[in-house]
Amino acid sequence: MGNLMALYSVAVLASLALLVALLVWGFVPRHLASLLVMAILLVTGAVELGEVVEFVDWDVLALIFGMSIFTVYLEKSGFVDVVAGCVLRKVGDLRMLVFVLSMVSGLISLFLENVTVVLILAPVVFRIATVLGVDPAYVLVPVALASNMAGSATMVGDPPAIITAGYLGLSFTDFIWYRGRPSMFFLTVIPMVLACLTASAMVPRDAGSARRRDEPMTRSVDKVFLAETLFFLGAKVLLLSLRTALRLPLSLAVLVGLGGLTLCRLIHGDRRSVAESFRKGFEWRTLLFLTGVFVLSGAFAKHGLAKHLALQLVELCGYELLSLTSFLVWFSVAVSAFIDNVPYVSMMLPVISSLSSMLSVDPATIAWALLLGATLGGNLTFIGASANVVAVRVLEKQGRRASFAEFMRISVPFNTVSVVSGWILYELLWILS
Repeated sequence: MGNLMALYSVAVLASLALLVALLVWGFVPRHLASLLVMAILLVTGAVELGEVVEFVDWDVLALIFGMSIFTVYLEKSGFVDVVAGCVLRKVGDLRMLVFVLSMVSGLISLFLENVTVVLILAPVVFRIATVLGVDPAYVLVPVALASNMAGSATMVGDPPAIITAGYLGLSFTDFIWYRGRPSMFFLTVIPMVLACLTASAMVPRDAGSARRRDEPMTRSVDKVFLAETLFFLGAKVLLLSLRTALRLPLSLAVLVGLGGLTLCRLIHGDRRSVAESFRKGFEWRTLLFLTGVFVLSGAFAKHGLAKHLALQLVELCGYELLSLTSFLVWFSVAVSAFIDNVPYVSMMLPVISSLSSMLSVDPATIAWALLLGATLGGNLTFIGASANVVAVRVLEKQGRRASFAEFMRISVPFNTVSVVSGWILYELLWILS
C-alpha cells in the first residue's frame, strides 16, 4: 500500500511539472495541456473519476461562465465607453492610468470575487488601450495582480480568508485589527500600493502617447440598455457582498444578474445583443483549463504532498518563531504560485494549530504568515490564480497572446515588491515587536 501511495505522489508531482513545462513552452494550448494532465492523473489512478466532480469548484466555474457573458453585455451597452472616457479625462498620464486602474481593481476586490473584478474592468482596459494605442497587457496584467492581492484583506474577500476565519473563529474586524495590532487588511493593502506603483513605473513612457484622432472618446449609447445593465450589475454586486451572511453561492448571484438582463433585452426585442453576448462570452477553453487545475490541486491535497513537505521543512528550520514564520511566508508563496491556494490553506490550518500549541502562541499569529504567503504567491504565475488565467485568456480574445514569460516579466517585479514588503511588515508588527 505504501509503495502504491508513493507512486501516486510521483504521478501528481510529475503532472505538475508537465503542466508547468507545457505552459512555459507555449506551443500547446493551455486547455489541452490541462486536459492531458487530468488524463494522466486518471489513468495512473492518482485521481478517481468520481473525485473529479468533488475536486472541481463548479461554483467558481459557473461564476466565470456567467460573468464572461455579462462582460459582453457591458461592452454592448456603452458602459465601457462611458467609464473609459471618464478615466481618460481625469487622468492623462499613462503610468498614472495603470496605477489608478490597478488600485481600483484591488479596492473593489476587498469585497468582490477577483475574477468578477477582472471581467468587469477588462473592457474598460481595452477601450483605454485602443484610445491611447498602448499594449493592453501593460494595464490588464497589473489589474489582475492587484485584484488577487486584496483577497485576504477582509474576511469575505477570498475563500482562503473565509476558511481561515471559520477554522480559528475570527470575526470580520479581526482581519483589520487583532488584539491591538494591525492585521491582514494592512498587511496586504500597503504592499498592494507599493506593487501597483512598481507596475506603473515599468510601463515605457513611449508605450502610448497622444489619443488617436480616429478613435472618439465616447460613442452614443442606448441609455435604457445602459441603465438595465448597471441595475443588474448592481444587483449582482449586492448579492456577492451579502453572500456570506445569506449563504448564497456565487453562481446564484451571477444567475440573477445575467438572467435578469437577458430577460429585459428579450422583452425589448434585442435578440441580437443576447445572441452575440452568449456566443462571444462562452469561455469554454478557460473552463477546461481551470477544470484540470482544480483536479491537480485536489490530487495534491489528497495525497498530502504539501503537508508532508511543509512538516519536513519546518523540522529543518527549527521552531524559532522568526525563522519559522519567514519560511511559512516564502514556502506558501512558492506553493501558491502553481497550486490553487484554497486546498493548500485548508490542509495547512491543522499544521498551524499544532505549531501554535508547541510554541505557545496565538494561532492567528502564525495564520497571518500562511495567509499572506498564500494570497501573494498566486501572482507569480498566471496559473496560480483564476483571475490571472482569465486575464490572459481575455488578452488572447483581443488578439494579444501573452506567453508565460511575458506574464512573468510583469508579475515577478510586482510580486517581489508585494511579498518582500508584506513579509517585512508582518515580521515587524507581529514577531519582532
